[in-house]
Amino acid sequence: MDERSIKKLAKEFLFISIFALLQFVLFLSQFNPLLLLLFVPLYTLFSRENFIPRVIISYIIASIGLMLISKAPITFMYLLIIYIVPVTVYIVLKYVRSYILDILTLAVGFLIYLVFTIKAIKSLYRIDVINEMILLLKKMLEGYFQALNEDVLLDKFAEFLKLMVPSFVIVVAITLGFIAYYIVKWTAKRLKIEKDFLSFENLFMPKEVTMGVIIFYILSFFLTQVSLLSIVVSNMIIILSWLLFFQSLSLIYAIVFEKISLPFLRSWIMIVIVIFSLQFLPIMFLIGFLDLVFDFKKRGPKKVKL
Repeated sequence: MDERSIKKLAKEFLFISIFALLQFVLFLSQFNPLLLLLFVPLYTLFSRENFIPRVIISYIIASIGLMLISKAPITFMYLLIIYIVPVTVYIVLKYVRSYILDILTLAVGFLIYLVFTIKAIKSLYRIDVINEMILLLKKMLEGYFQALNEDVLLDKFAEFLKLMVPSFVIVVAITLGFIAYYIVKWTAKRLKIEKDFLSFENLFMPKEVTMGVIIFYILSFFLTQVSLLSIVVSNMIIILSWLLFFQSLSLIYAIVFEKISLPFLRSWIMIVIVIFSLQFLPIMFLIGFLDLVFDFKKRGPKKVKL
């Protein structure tokens, strides 16, 4: 082995070691999803070549670090969770050829990550993430319900939130998937990775979303009692409404993109719009639905190409 090969091998090992260290930090941060998003550019770089050997070696290195702080066998299984999203990014870059499937794959990857994370945190740190979120929301709304002398209603509201947990988790996964998609797009462009990506101003939900919104909203008017069907319908309405939110943001960005040429200024305007739009979600849902129906910017519904 010549000197050049040795240097290349040492550089590769150093890169894998840094990756393993950052993954280990993610594990110690209780699988923080925001920190995970910051690592997406690294996952994109990591996916360029030799991905499988790199992942195996990095897991071995991270496991050695884990041995220093824990010997419980289950902990090494939970360590695999931090590799779900890197594998998802690799699949998107190498095998998926449709922007809808790109985003869907990333969303599913984040959903699996979140589900296992909730389980791991409960096992490792004795923290029930779902219950803590419900208690936090209940505490935030406690004063409002007490002012109405409706303490019983507050408990019923907390029970209702528990039934809506699946849709909330999926909404978070969809959001992370969308963000990760455009981080991957930004990184891949700079790394000159050959792959077609969709610009956000051209994002248009499939026509199935329109039909789903209409069907589930109609069903909700006929379901007055709590049942399995009403729970499914309510969860689906939350998920579809969140897709309408992204549809409305895409429409707004298309208008901003058309009127403003400076990318930096466009970005800041969209950040402000997103912050304020969260205060008017019903209006954003309506804008998204109307755009799906009338296609204001003539972007057209896209069919999934498998």
